[in-house]
Amino acid sequence: MSRSKLKILLIIVGFFYATAPATAQSLKVPFAALSPTYAPLWIADQAGFFKKYGLDVQLIYISAGSVIIPAILSGQVDIANMSSAPALTAWARGAELATVGVSSNRLLHVVMTRASIKKPEDLKGKKIGSDRYGSLSDLVLREALRHYNLAPDRDVAVIQTGGLPERLGALKVGAADGAIVAGDTAFEAEKLGFHKVIDLSQLPIQYPGSAIVVSKPFLAAKRDTIKRFLRGWIEGIKTAKTDKIYTVKVMQKFLKTSDRSILDKTFEVYKPVHERIPSPHPIVMSAALKQLSATVPQAGQLKIEDFIDRSLIFELETEGFISRIYEGR
Repeated sequence: MSRSKLKILLIIVGFFYATAPATAQSLKVPFAALSPTYAPLWIADQAGFFKKYGLDVQLIYISAGSVIIPAILSGQVDIANMSSAPALTAWARGAELATVGVSSNRLLHVVMTRASIKKPEDLKGKKIGSDRYGSLSDLVLREALRHYNLAPDRDVAVIQTGGLPERLGALKVGAADGAIVAGDTAFEAEKLGFHKVIDLSQLPIQYPGSAIVVSKPFLAAKRDTIKRFLRGWIEGIKTAKTDKIYTVKVMQKFLKTSDRSILDKTFEVYKPVHERIPSPHPIVMSAALKQLSATVPQAGQLKIEDFIDRSLIFELETEGFISRIYEGR
């Protein structure tokens, strides 16, 4: 090959590599429950919002925050969408974790029982199915029982039956007298003839639910990556609040139900719950930390500002990103 042809070939190859799109960065992202609270994450994945910001996100369903935490700390996963409860507990015990976003601060959990249990006081001596110890469901169930002067594990047995489908299953076969559930699972339980004996949305209990949790070393090293992830996630939130048709389609896939009445009701209930600006709320987080101090005494000596990082959401807000994606909505 002549030098002139080789030179032209090298120019063409160089131009190709200069203009070819960069390889998307891979991220492993677990989510903690088959609950509509995680719909913004599912939507961001299915709609290609993460790809839009140069990320190749692999979603992983891990039904226990206690399992997700060591995976984050060991670097097996990068960013987690989970309840803040297990992360807050691990941080209070010394884990290098941070919460950079929270899309929900309202509790939509309910305790469902058979009709013979008519009021919260009737739960005395009964068994209630919940998630693993230290999970959000476990923590708020115990707080709700205390609200009605029922001592968890003494007056009421709290049993670890698993995720939402497993809790409903335990209720159906009589392995539990009641179960704490939320979202479409609660609506399905109603259709099966069970009823609400405790509605946590009516109690003076707030807890940061769907949180974005990372390790502090990952936050320090990959700040831009996390910010790009948050862009995709926030677009997912916007869709979950404004696009019923697409949101229902995605929920149908992940919740594995084709019952349109349940899906429609789930969308309407959850759309106001998703925060437009999903920044960790210091007051709500501080309340959660205060609750935790009852079981983890050292939590009372900590400052919540050391657990939350609001700077990335603040940047996206001040740069106009959030207002732009909501234009016309």
